[in-house]
Amino acid sequence: MPGMNNQTYSKTIIFDLDGTLLDTWPSLYAAVLAFDCTGKVRLDPDALRLRLSDGIGPMLSLALRQLNRNEAEAHDDYRQLSETYENDWLYEAKPFEGSQAMLHELHIAGYRLGLCTNRDPASTKALLDHFGWDEYFVTKVCLGDVENAKPHPDPLLTALSMLDCAPGDALFVGDSNIDALCAANANVPFAAHLGGYHSHQSDLDPCVMTFSHFSNFAGWIGQHRQP
Repeated sequence: MPGMNNQTYSKTIIFDLDGTLLDTWPSLYAAVLAFDCTGKVRLDPDALRLRLSDGIGPMLSLALRQLNRNEAEAHDDYRQLSETYENDWLYEAKPFEGSQAMLHELHIAGYRLGLCTNRDPASTKALLDHFGWDEYFVTKVCLGDVENAKPHPDPLLTALSMLDCAPGDALFVGDSNIDALCAANANVPFAAHLGGYHSHQSDLDPCVMTFSHFSNFAGWIGQHRQP
């Protein structure tokens, strides 16, 4: 598998959420189309998909700009679009194939799992509760929990501090250039999910491994855990 190395890692793994464990892009795009069904021709889905790595707020704000909404009504438009997503589309997110089984297996095996996301705390909790994932994560760092968002290292380092784990002993799993930069800035080894929200595989460098399915990731973890 590309990017494999022989290093071993402690039983501490931090995950990103959107684009890594959950495919939330289709539900968010559907919410934008439901908000303005006449605006499809003005939208740039590729740019919106990439912006999702910065968080839900930046992605929705970009969508409104693409739709050429009236700037004087920007606050109301954003509120209405957010409500459309949260009320009608939030739970349409889908776990990537194998992600749920992988989380369960790691939890049962005694791994300490954390979450580091640029998604807001409220919708993060709602999604974790919906999928029954809350118990898997010992700690969660969401947008606004620390002063700086990813790709700044603060969110990831905060999560590791909560787990009493040194950066070099953990693994961060993400899907975007934002995640790769965050890991590099925090000196944390990075594992890259190829099914997420990036343009080119080079966006995910530097990484210690790449994977397309979570069964491959779980197998790799089994080969690289510390005795």
